[in-house]
Formats: sequence, C-alpha cells, structure tokens
Amino acid sequence: MPVLRHIHRNTLALCLASLVLAGCNGIFDGIYDEPVRDEALQLGFNPAAEEGRYTLVMDARNYDEWIYMDLHRLTLEKRDIPTTLTGEWDGKSVWARYNVQGSRYTLLEERQVDTQPEPEEWDLAIHHFDVRTNGGQVLQTGYTSVDDLPESSASFASEGFRPDEWTSHQCIVDFSGMFDYNIWYQASPVNLVLSDWVRMDFSTPPPKYEASRRVYLLRMQDGTVAALHMKSYMSEAGTKGILTIDVKYPY
Repeated sequence: MPVLRHIHRNTLALCLASLVLAGCNGIFDGIYDEPVRDEALQLGFNPAAEEGRYTLVMDARNYDEWIYMDLHRLTLEKRDIPTTLTGEWDGKSVWARYNVQGSRYTLLEERQVDTQPEPEEWDLAIHHFDVRTNGGQVLQTGYTSVDDLPESSASFASEGFRPDEWTSHQCIVDFSGMFDYNIWYQASPVNLVLSDWVRMDFSTPPPKYEASRRVYLLRMQDGTVAALHMKSYMSEAGTKGILTIDVKYPY
C-alpha cells in the first residue's frame, strides 16, 4: 500500500513538524535521510544448512533504484530509476506528481521518462519495500515461518495467486515536495500482495513500521515456486530498509 495512503492533513503537518525538530537525531533515519553504507553487512544470498535455503540480506534504503533478484542464479543487480527522457517514449513510463490528502490522490503533472532498465534474467525486483515480479504471481499464506510450510508447494496449487498491477502512486521516488503534500512516484507494475509485507504508518509521528510476518509464495514464469519470509526490515543497528529474507527455492 502506498506510504501516505492514510494520512490526514493535520496529522501529516504534525509529522512534518516533528521531522524538522527531530530529523537530525535519527528518528527518521532510513526514511528521509541519505542512505549510508555499512560495510559490515553480509549482503547477498547466504546459504543455510538446509539445501535450497538461504538468508538473503539486501540494502534497499535507496528510493532511486530497483534491485533485481535472480533466484535461479542467486544474483542481485541494481538498476537506477530513469529521471529523464533521452530517446523515444514507450507510451507509459512516467514520473507522476500527486497531491496526497488522506486516501485521495490528485494528479498534478506527469513527466515522461525512459523505460525502466532491467537485467536480461530476473525473477523479483525490490524498490525499498515495493516489489514487482517478472511475469510471476504471488500468494500470501497463513504461515509465519518457512519451517512450518507443507512439504510441497503443490498444496497451494489451487489458491489465488495474484499477478502484478500497473500503478502510478505506489513507488515513491521524491519526497522533496512533502511540505506541500506533493509526492513524486514512478509509474510501474507492482505486486501489491508481496508489497504489503511491510507497511508504514504515519498516523502519529514518528512513522511506525509493521511487518505482515507472513510467508509468501512466488510462482515464476517457468512454474517453479519460491517461499519468501521477511524476517526483518532493519539492521541490528536499527537502520530501516536493510532487509533480511528467508528464502526457500525451489519449494
């Protein structure tokens, strides 16, 4: 769900005032501040004792890039989000600026940009907490641990997996107009089921985070299935946007 979907005008004003007063002391670290590098992080796919099981650690603090994941090859690749149009427009790639008032979005302007670059091979892409798939579908299970899943994903074959959906106000790319309630988004396909694995609540400052704690199943184009469980959305130091994901593939 969009970060600012349920913000009332007065609440947002209070939140912004708190940002001015407290933004320098770390309360809003990982949301508004420039990301910093932590060389101690063990980024990437870290094999577990069980075959086909991995602990994936990702630095997803940046709002100006997508991180593409290839589960078949266990690789991660970053691609910057285009900010301008340098060639022929594809007819859909835009930055969209919305005025956000509670659950109401008023489109103010659109800016044509280049098509989002992608690797040749990928299965899943993450932008902060937003997620898109490469033609895949996602199911939220009722399980809260990969260890508790049935032996095979065949147990979920008849369940309602959902594909990605095109949205123009999900992926935030520019907060600079926030004091005027104006936010820039990248129009992009997003899997709204998997993107709900971490929610941000601005109802009272400072912002609160809530993880769904659920295990998600990603069914890819080739029919194989991966089990994904967001175990943490912050580092041990409390930096938000450092994702730790329990991965089982193939499942």
